[in-house]
Amino acid sequence: MKFVDVIVKLGDETNHVYKASLPLEIGRMDHGEELLRTQNVGNGNFRLAVAPIDMIGVSRRSMRVEDNGDGGLRLVNIHSTNSFQVSDENLVVGPGQSLSVSGNVTVKLPQQLMLTFTLKSMNAPVEYDRSMRTLEAVESSMTNGTQDARLGQLKNETSDKNPAAVAVSLVRQALTVVQKAAGSNEFFEAAVRAVANMIELDRAFVILFESDHWTVRSMFSFESDSSINFTDSKTIEPLPSGSTRLLDNVLQTKKTVIYEPDSYLQTAGSSMISLDRAVAAPMFNKAGEVIGVVYGDRRVVDDRSNEPIGELEATLLEVMASAVASGLARQHEESLRASLTQFFSPAVTDRLEKNENLLLGRDAEVTVLFCDIRGFSAVSKRVGPARTIEWINDVMTELSQCVIETDGVLVDYIGDELMAMWGAPAQQPDHALRACRTASLMLKQIEPLRQKWSDITSDQFGFGIGINTGVAQVGNTGSKVKFKYGPLGNTVNVASRVQGMTKAFGVRVLLTSSTLDEVTKCQGAASEIVLQTRHLADAKPLGINEVVTLYELNPDADPNWQQLRLSYEKALDCYHKSDLAGAAKELASLVYKNANDTPSVLLLGRVVDALTHKKTVVDPVFVFDHK
Repeated sequence: MKFVDVIVKLGDETNHVYKASLPLEIGRMDHGEELLRTQNVGNGNFRLAVAPIDMIGVSRRSMRVEDNGDGGLRLVNIHSTNSFQVSDENLVVGPGQSLSVSGNVTVKLPQQLMLTFTLKSMNAPVEYDRSMRTLEAVESSMTNGTQDARLGQLKNETSDKNPAAVAVSLVRQALTVVQKAAGSNEFFEAAVRAVANMIELDRAFVILFESDHWTVRSMFSFESDSSINFTDSKTIEPLPSGSTRLLDNVLQTKKTVIYEPDSYLQTAGSSMISLDRAVAAPMFNKAGEVIGVVYGDRRVVDDRSNEPIGELEATLLEVMASAVASGLARQHEESLRASLTQFFSPAVTDRLEKNENLLLGRDAEVTVLFCDIRGFSAVSKRVGPARTIEWINDVMTELSQCVIETDGVLVDYIGDELMAMWGAPAQQPDHALRACRTASLMLKQIEPLRQKWSDITSDQFGFGIGINTGVAQVGNTGSKVKFKYGPLGNTVNVASRVQGMTKAFGVRVLLTSSTLDEVTKCQGAASEIVLQTRHLADAKPLGINEVVTLYELNPDADPNWQQLRLSYEKALDCYHKSDLAGAAKELASLVYKNANDTPSVLLLGRVVDALTHKKTVVDPVFVFDHK
């Protein structure tokens, strides 16, 4: 396994992070993260926040450090626009580029942040020191011939086995269960085999309590020396004969229960008549509820040990039950994380793992974004299904990454359209600002994607993005069969309609006044977003009962666009006041200088129409009769 030591230098302050695992993502601290502490983000990847959250010059996802497989490191730029400098080589690594280096390497990030990486390996030779010995060495010297020790050997005073060696072997067998992969067949097989062997049981079972009934998950038979795992829901293994009363007792008392009849007469005619001994230890979830048992028994017909099942045996069974319960909990967490990472960023996923109640249905103020791919039909008609699917997958991947970078929720893909949300399940006070930043990131992907797919991308390729903020019902909007976390309600419908209106107005991004109002409440970059917006129109979308005030968002705003914005908004104000002459005067000059500005052309057309029909009072609302 490969690691790197990381020296982080900012001004006069230097910090050292020892043995950070590879591959390692580097970036600015985000909410819920700890500075200069490596965290596992799943799928064998790790992340290290090297800059405080308010150091906005450093991107949240700046670079990735990997083992290049040749004794060195590979530095990968994972940001869409920013570059970083490798000072030792005096090289600049641009967006999407990578560089392989050997030995120590120093990287320069914005705001004078310097990072030095040194590759380490866990397989590096260790200098021999005879004053130290490994546990494996101790074990081999003690446990020769006792690898499959039984508890009876520890209690038998006449046994020729070393008691310490037997104890070590018993603990090792228990550790085997803990170390197996959670939830796999191997994990359950190790559990039932170890239980039967250590306590000298004829049979051992892992029995789960689900939906108010018991289900056998795994069993081991000493007679056949084999184990069986029952994973097919269509195949239901009956409970061990005579175990029902024992299991019900465990469920009621939440304690380990041992069955030892005083005489066989008292069991005559019952299902327990064939049992000599039996024991069941409960497994618990985090809430202290019984989720299953580890059960074992000895049969009357068997001539094996009929020693009583005492406190020591029962305690050892409880240890095994706890190990199985921990494995099940770990399996649940891994399964949950795997499903959550399909929709949520690592930061949001971490919060959901700590509080699953965040996924429950509720009302929340959110910002919803729809992004439609322009030119999709032209591409699909020209290149056929196989190439179209390859292209759309790449485009959607880049758009999705923009959402993840701002900790948004990937709600759905609808044909050639992406839907995302901020503000739930975890609270994000700046959810509107995050959505606007995402739109800016998406627009920056247009040209790289156009160049990457230059052989098939049409001139019409681009994105139409609609953003709206409001209260929505959030939760699992899918089903029990397919999970889909997202919003429902009017806020979503308005966002969808606003996206559709980008075509009519000939702009790339439209946001509503409710979104802009929320942005202005944020500090820092909010003022920059406001300067990039133009009050475009008041509109009544199809199927929406309210009038929506629309703003264009233009992240590429330059001084010329700012002048256009001022002139347009002056003309719009005249139009709203029914000052048609003033609006016509302002728009005539504006359209002459900016003939390709569709909103100006549309507004001029409405002014001319009103003048032609000699209207003295105009309705300033654009009414849409189509999506």
